[in-house]
Amino acid sequence: MANKTSGAQKAAYLFLVMCCGAVLAFGGWRLYLDYGPSKVTVGGVPYGLPAGTTISRGDAPDMTSALSDSPIHVQTELRRAAELFRAGAYHSACDIYDGVVALYPDLLPAIWGELNTMYEMDQLSESQRDRQSLLVGKLLGAYPGSGMAAYLESRKFYQDGNESTAMELARAATEKAPALAETHLWYAVLLMNSSRSIQAAHELRTVISLSNGDAPKAYELLAELYHQEGQLDSCSAVVEYALSQYPVNARLMLLQGFLAEYQGRFDEAEKLYQRILAFRSDYAPAREAAATLGEKTPPGPGAGTVLSPQDRAQVACEILEPLVERYPENLPLREALGRAYLKGRMFDRARQQFQSIAKADPEYPDIQQRIQESNVTRPEPVGKPDGLTANLNRAIDSLRGRDVPASKHDFSTMLGHYLVRYGATPKEFFKKYSISNFRPVSQNVWQESFYVSPYMHTYTVVFDSLNRFKEVHVVVFDSSSNSNHLGIAPEVYTRLLKQNSRISGIGNSTGETDCGDDLVLDAAVWETQDNFELLARVVGKPAEVRMIRFDKSALPPGLKLCDYVKYLNQY
Repeated sequence: MANKTSGAQKAAYLFLVMCCGAVLAFGGWRLYLDYGPSKVTVGGVPYGLPAGTTISRGDAPDMTSALSDSPIHVQTELRRAAELFRAGAYHSACDIYDGVVALYPDLLPAIWGELNTMYEMDQLSESQRDRQSLLVGKLLGAYPGSGMAAYLESRKFYQDGNESTAMELARAATEKAPALAETHLWYAVLLMNSSRSIQAAHELRTVISLSNGDAPKAYELLAELYHQEGQLDSCSAVVEYALSQYPVNARLMLLQGFLAEYQGRFDEAEKLYQRILAFRSDYAPAREAAATLGEKTPPGPGAGTVLSPQDRAQVACEILEPLVERYPENLPLREALGRAYLKGRMFDRARQQFQSIAKADPEYPDIQQRIQESNVTRPEPVGKPDGLTANLNRAIDSLRGRDVPASKHDFSTMLGHYLVRYGATPKEFFKKYSISNFRPVSQNVWQESFYVSPYMHTYTVVFDSLNRFKEVHVVVFDSSSNSNHLGIAPEVYTRLLKQNSRISGIGNSTGETDCGDDLVLDAAVWETQDNFELLARVVGKPAEVRMIRFDKSALPPGLKLCDYVKYLNQY
C-alpha cells in the first residue's frame, strides 16, 4: 500500500511540474511578443515573399505612426508627393517634401521622403546638394549607429565612388533595419551592379512585400534582372503584371518593347517606344530604342536572332525594284519602293523615288512629307495611314488594273481580298464586281462561291446597317482525299497561308491555342493601320480553313484569339 501511495505522489508531482512548465513557457512567449523585437508579417503580394513571412522591424523608426500623428493637410501633401515619386515626377515630389519640411522641420516621413527623392534625381543643383547634406546630417545625428544611418552613409560612399564600402554598409542597413524597404531596394541595386542576381532578386521581393506591392521601382528592377539573365518568360510575366498596376511606367514599357522585338513584332515595339516618348519626350532610352529598332538581340546564353525590319525591307526591295523598272510610270509602285528603302534605312534611294513621284505629279498625296522623311535618319513615324504591307498591296492592285473578270480571281484577289475600300456602298462594290456572281444571304449580306480544283471557295461580303462595306468571311474546303491531319498543319492550310503571305506580307503565327470545349485553333494574323486579317484552322478539321477580313476600326477593343471564333463561324 505504501508503494502505491508513493507512486501516485510522484505522478502528481510530475503532472504539476509539467503544468507549471507549460504556464512558464506560455508566459515567456507572451513576454517575448510584448517586449521582444517587433515583427512584420507580410501578405500574399504577387512576386513578393511567401505569404505569412515574418520580418523583424529592427531599429527602423515607425514612419506610419509619425505620419498619422501629423495634421491632416500634411498627410494629404505627403501622400501626393509619394504618388508623384512613384510616377517618376521627382522634381515635383521634391518640391512638396521641401515645403512640408520647411513647416515641420522634424517630421521624419517628410525628411526621409525628400532625401530618397533626391537620390533618384539625375542631377542636383548646388543648393539641392547643400540641402541634401543638411538633411543627411540631421538624420545621422538623430539616429546614430542605426540601420537608417548605415543606409545614408552607404549612399554617401557610393556618391564618392567607393562601391565596396557602400555595399557593406547597405548590407548592414538591411540587417539593422530589416523592415525599412528603402534599405533593401538600395542593396538590391548594388547587388545587381555586382551581378549577384539571386541575392538581388530576394531583396527586390522583400521590397515588394514590405510595400504591399506599391513599389514600381522594385518591379522595374526585378524585370530588368530577369531580362539581363535571359529569363525572358519570367521578365514578360513581371512586366505584364506590373504594367497592369502602373500602366504608364516608362521602364516597364521599354522592356515590353524589347520583348516584342525579340519575337519579331517590330510594329508593336515601335508603337510602345513612341507611346513612351509621347508622355516623356526626354526619355533617352526610348529614343535610342526607336532608333535601333530591329537591331536588338535577346540577352542571355543561346539567344537566337530574329529577322530585322531591314532584312524584311530588303526582300521587299528585291521584289519591287524590277517592277519599278518595268513600270516606271506607276507612281504607287514607286512609293512602295521608296517606303521599302526607308524601312531599310536607304534614305538616298528613298528620296530619289519620292522626288521622281513629285516631279511626275506634284499633287501626289503626302509626297512632300515622304521627301521630308527621307531627309532625316530616324525610324518611320507611327500613325501614318498605312505601312509597307499596305503599299505593296496598293502597288499590286494598280498593276492588276481596275476590272476583274466575272467569277475569276487571280492570286491577289483570292481569299476575299476585294479591291474595294472599307466603307464603300453596295453600288461602288458591285460596280467593280459583278452582282451576278453573288446571291443575297440576308439583309446587307452577299455571298459568292466558286470551285478551283480541289478547293471550294465561299466568300461572304457584309455591309453594315448604313450599307457600308464592313467585312469579308472566307471558307475554303478541300474536297480531295489527301488532307489527313497527322499532327501537323494540313496542306490546304499551309498552301493558303503561303498564298495570303504573298498578298499581305508575312503574318504573325499564333500557334495552337486551346479555346475550350475541345476546340483548338491554329491561326495567323495580319494587321495594319486600317485592316485586320485572321486565317485559321480548327485542329481536327483538316479539310476546312476559315478567314476573316475586317475594317480594324470596327473591331471591339481587347479581343483575344479565341474571341474571333464567333466571327470565323458566322457564315
